[in-house]
Amino acid sequence: MSKITASPIRLPRDQRRAQLIDVALDVFAERGYAQTTMDDVAQRAAVSKPVLYQHFANKRDLFFTLIDGQLSSLRDRITTAMQAVDPDSATADEEVAYQAVHGVFEFTADPRGHYRLLLDTSMENPKELEERLEDFLTELVDFISPYILDHSILDSASSRFITRGIASSVLFMATRWAEEYRGPHPTRPNIPLDTAVDHTCRFVAHGAIGFDLSNNPPA
Repeated sequence: MSKITASPIRLPRDQRRAQLIDVALDVFAERGYAQTTMDDVAQRAAVSKPVLYQHFANKRDLFFTLIDGQLSSLRDRITTAMQAVDPDSATADEEVAYQAVHGVFEFTADPRGHYRLLLDTSMENPKELEERLEDFLTELVDFISPYILDHSILDSASSRFITRGIASSVLFMATRWAEEYRGPHPTRPNIPLDTAVDHTCRFVAHGAIGFDLSNNPPA
């Protein structure tokens, strides 16, 4: 007697694509780009490879779909948090910095570790990923630098320069915290999320808010 196997549940196209993306995020985060195959994703999603290829042309297409989604999610967390602060509040400066930084750390705190996709250099041409991250940072600078400009005596070019440095530093600190101080296998003593955010906000506050730009550098 032949073995009868259950057919995959048929889903509307949009739902199937969303399911494949969710599954692929887990697989790529666990295995990395180089060690992940389309077979791995299809098997985890309980679909055939032809179904997977109906939605994504190849592994690269799938990976960058995931990258774009993660960057969009991170961008939304930051901008939504900053826009929620009452600009008339006496502590608006501190609240904006806290909410923005908290959004980044919450993103990396996801126990599934999807942020690791943004750090993956195992693909054949990591420059493509670097370019996506650079575009993301540029968008972030476009959004944040006017705020820095309004709250310091920096000119526009200096504001963008400082903002890019801060954004890069916060992203680095958040990913290092998630990997080394909090992850499933931390290598350093645990630092709670709120404590890490507070430390980072202090760094941001001293680095940008009230930054004093003079014509003469300190001796």
